[in-house]
Amino acid sequence: MSFDVRQVVSMSPDERERFMTQVFNQLMGMSREQVVSTLVEFIRQLAAVATDEQYKEVCKTNVGIIGKLPEDVAKQVVQMRLEAQSRLPPGLKERDQRLLMQAISESPYANKVMSLLK
Repeated sequence: MSFDVRQVVSMSPDERERFMTQVFNQLMGMSREQVVSTLVEFIRQLAAVATDEQYKEVCKTNVGIIGKLPEDVAKQVVQMRLEAQSRLPPGLKERDQRLLMQAISESPYANKVMSLLK
């Protein structure tokens, strides 16, 4: 799966949500390893092109999408996202953790997503 992360960063929130929902739907048809590898690459590209604020906004979009999924599916997505995060180099991992947690805390789905992290 390939797309320009720069375009994702510059989309309006509504455009980004529509686009990322399509991406999520495509990911659901892949194996767990393919999903995790795709997420690792996406995070690497996002970190390379986005400011902290842009990065957080992309994370907020994704948290919102996850928050709308059925609980069992959302739990799987969160687990794969955390596995992808664990594969990042230390500096990138720390940035991702910090910005992802900020995005979760600012999301209306914070309670649901936080419960899935346990």
